Amino acid sequence: MDAEEQTIVELAYPGEYLSRLGCAETKTCKIRLSRKGQGLLARMYARKGYSMQATLSHDCDLSSLVVQIDGQSQGAISVRMDDGHLAAEEQYPEFIAELRQRGARICEMGKLAMDPGVRSKHVLGAIFHIAWIVAFRARRATDIVIEVNPRHAPFYRRMLCFDQIGPERMCERVGAPAVLLHIGADKGRRLIDQFGGQPKLASVERSFYPYFFHPDDEEGLLRRLSVR
Repeated sequence: MDAEEQTIVELAYPGEYLSRLGCAETKTCKIRLSRKGQGLLARMYARKGYSMQATLSHDCDLSSLVVQIDGQSQGAISVRMDDGHLAAEEQYPEFIAELRQRGARICEMGKLAMDPGVRSKHVLGAIFHIAWIVAFRARRATDIVIEVNPRHAPFYRRMLCFDQIGPERMCERVGAPAVLLHIGADKGRRLIDQFGGQPKLASVERSFYPYFFHPDDEEGLLRRLSVR
């Protein structure tokens, strides 16, 4: 295995199409911790018309999670701990300063890019839960922040229960407007404990949390993470 990549979890999930026999196809998803994820993110952002700039060089505090579907890289998300310089503070310095002043250990979830064909809530729930484990368990963060395009903010509020804490401002790094969203560790823990590993609850809880892993699975996932 590539020393810069480590498979954290592999799962089979039902695809969206039927086979010639009339059965739902089964796809295989691997989620890997990778030091190469930034290249994939840059390419996917470029396809969307965004000019992703490498504004930070503190890669020792960066973890990238890459989604592979049937052996092909289909998406990635980065998780970065606060080392005194977060990308979000370029547009939202007062909000980041306020979190720091109250003693928060901030984790920035940045640069989510996913192929439009990846629509499975099982896959999206899995990658976000692992990102939560990296941030809240492995890195012991108390707060996650993320800058997103205002058009995408309802998705994060509805599907991951983020709260908006910063107004719309222009993000020069990607050449598009952004808002600042936030979720705390206590809120994330409560939602995982209440809904995690229970997809049958998706009819009443329409977020991704029923598609997260069961809370009892977290220790095993945590052991597979080589986060320092």
